[in-house]
Amino acid sequence: MKKGKFRFLPLLIVFALLFVVLGGCGQNDTTPEPQDPTDEIVNIQFTNWVSLEEGTRDNMQTVMENFHSDNPNIKAEVIGIPVSDTMQQITIMAAGGNSPDVSQVQGDAVITLAAGGFLEPLDDIIPKELLDKIPQSILDGAVWEGKLYAVPWAPVVNGFWYNKTLMEEAGLDPNNPPKTIVELDQAIEQARGVLPSDVTMIQLDTTVRTIGLFHQWPFMMAFNDGAPPVDMNGNININTPGMVEYGEWVRKHMEEGNSQPGKKYGEFRPAAADNKLLFGFDGSYLSGVIQALNTDMTEQDVWNTWGVTTTPTGSNGVSYVADTNHSLVVFKQSANKDSAMKLIEYLVNSESGIRDYILPVGYAPVTSDAIERFPQIADSPITTAFMEEVLPSVVALPYGPDYNEISEIIMTSVQEIISTDKSIEAIWANAESRLQELLQ
Repeated sequence: MKKGKFRFLPLLIVFALLFVVLGGCGQNDTTPEPQDPTDEIVNIQFTNWVSLEEGTRDNMQTVMENFHSDNPNIKAEVIGIPVSDTMQQITIMAAGGNSPDVSQVQGDAVITLAAGGFLEPLDDIIPKELLDKIPQSILDGAVWEGKLYAVPWAPVVNGFWYNKTLMEEAGLDPNNPPKTIVELDQAIEQARGVLPSDVTMIQLDTTVRTIGLFHQWPFMMAFNDGAPPVDMNGNININTPGMVEYGEWVRKHMEEGNSQPGKKYGEFRPAAADNKLLFGFDGSYLSGVIQALNTDMTEQDVWNTWGVTTTPTGSNGVSYVADTNHSLVVFKQSANKDSAMKLIEYLVNSESGIRDYILPVGYAPVTSDAIERFPQIADSPITTAFMEEVLPSVVALPYGPDYNEISEIIMTSVQEIISTDKSIEAIWANAESRLQELLQ
């Protein structure tokens, strides 16, 4: 981006710096004592939220026990921080000179931390063997000024979920899901006249959140012939015929009651578990969520009911999906960057990392050879579809210091489209003006 990407650090970072200067949050009394020169043990710190959460705590404990067994010369101290507090806490730690060596972060936080000067570029320390196994499209969202700053750990991407049971009830072919947006609209039109009125036709999160933008991004790009409304260089493509078509499309579905305006995409999941959602856009972990919400359903029942494929395409025939991956970063202050990278590689690509965390939690591994190494993946049509179809279609969101503001401008415009009868062209023109003021 232009001026907007370099003008100031986010308020969170500024706050952290002021907090350090004014509040004395610098060096503290818990600084480890120097290691004995003959001691070969390397100590690193790893902050994350999954070691705190009930659904993943035991998985992470197993992986870390195996890491220490396989790497006896590295002692990784696991520091749990709630996901909602992670960005604030690690920013304060880094600003105070006490950063962890490795941290789990949300995908949109990577570039903000990199722009703040807190992260170590990974290009020279990431093993080439690991790098070659991760699709470049997934890595792109962690690149800042030509350098890689994070390794994707657990991909958070949405596949197109289609309810085969409801499709059949609606007279649609359950083995031939819509491949284009035109086919999707035709299928919804047919199903709406047949299925019960309490069935939601399509899961669309249009909330004014970064998650709302994440959810709508694939459709915006499909209508916009592959041009992102805003790219990572600050180029703006929002006041276009394609975005007008997108606006007409999302307004139509809300007016016809095919989706539910103002509903967060996680709030559609009970309907999915209750067989009252026809088409969904959700992550690979939805299978486990459905089973948790509907205890009568087994994993096989989910596979029998639901199929997954790529997002329906626009006129250019290309499918897109955004990602907001759980990523792993190394802090610039780390004195043991090679050991930090060993931990990252273990979490992302080791037998234990995939077997004991990635797969049981419901994620699809990011490494291309995982299907060969773990034959059980082939037993799950959901995981296989995510690995072979969905992940290769990933495109980067416009992450950077201005990402939150970009998201707010775009999604408030979407809300204006679906809640008023104002000219869509005028709404996007106003959004373009606001984005230009922000970025240029």
